[in-house]
Amino acid sequence: MMQQPKVSIVIPVYNASRFIERCVESLFAQSYKNLEIFLVNDGSTDKSGELIDVIASSQPNVMTVHQENRGPAVARRSGALMATGDYLMFLDSDDTLEPNAIEFLVRKAAEEKLDAIYCGSSRIISKTVIPSPPSKKEGVMTGTEMLQQLLDPEFYYIACMCFSKRKFWDANMFVENRNMPSEDILTNIKLVKKCERVGLYNERLYNYHFVETSLTSTRRYFKQSLWKQYFEELHKLLDGNEWTQAIRKNEIYTFGFYIDKIDVSDEWYKKMLKYNVSNYSRKIKVLHALLHWPWLLRLCVNGNRWRKRMLKK
Repeated sequence: MMQQPKVSIVIPVYNASRFIERCVESLFAQSYKNLEIFLVNDGSTDKSGELIDVIASSQPNVMTVHQENRGPAVARRSGALMATGDYLMFLDSDDTLEPNAIEFLVRKAAEEKLDAIYCGSSRIISKTVIPSPPSKKEGVMTGTEMLQQLLDPEFYYIACMCFSKRKFWDANMFVENRNMPSEDILTNIKLVKKCERVGLYNERLYNYHFVETSLTSTRRYFKQSLWKQYFEELHKLLDGNEWTQAIRKNEIYTFGFYIDKIDVSDEWYKKMLKYNVSNYSRKIKVLHALLHWPWLLRLCVNGNRWRKRMLKK
């Protein structure tokens, strides 16, 4: 009987003593058993380091790594470079997987000869489960087609919920600048550029647990200068003219929703105001128009977020 492919799972751990056992238990409960698990302690100051050593002491397929605090991207790199599996995936320490997740991913990869797979997720807030919206484009696609999905700012996915062949992962896949916003998107762009066949499925296999200190739950904004670095890196990865419109759409979307204080003296901002958006969606056109008056843009965005919260109550 042919041996099942080995799957390596890398979990960055930073001050996660409240969550890490729940996370790891979801892996022990997997219907698919040929796993190796790397718990990378990224300089935690709580009991996380001790806790993961206790977990690993009773589980032969669990390995721990202890390093100084350098951010989740470097922690993922440390685990990825040690991985010996046929496939590799990442899991955040406060999240969990559905019991059939790995079995589904391995089966789909074999059936469709896939290099990478992206799946749906559920957000869990105070035990309330909110399923991710289904992707309009589901099934097998080329790496270029998946890249187009990743560049759509309204495409919903959890970056960790990517399952791919281990051979694609080297040290250059990771962004070392720990202050870089959306570094996981840059990493996934690097990945799909290497892929010939990618699967995108709506099965919700990843459970994203909201906690008070999480980036998304606090709606943390990044400085304009850091986003500028992000887009400089994006341009380096995608230097062809066919990506110009997609990148500009992302720039406008970012200024609309993820930059708190817009520096109107910045040449990047002035250049963006001159973009021709006649072929863009209505939402992007509105955002672009509001960018001429940043105070009004922020007022409208915050007002719309407040309205949505009220409708959910």
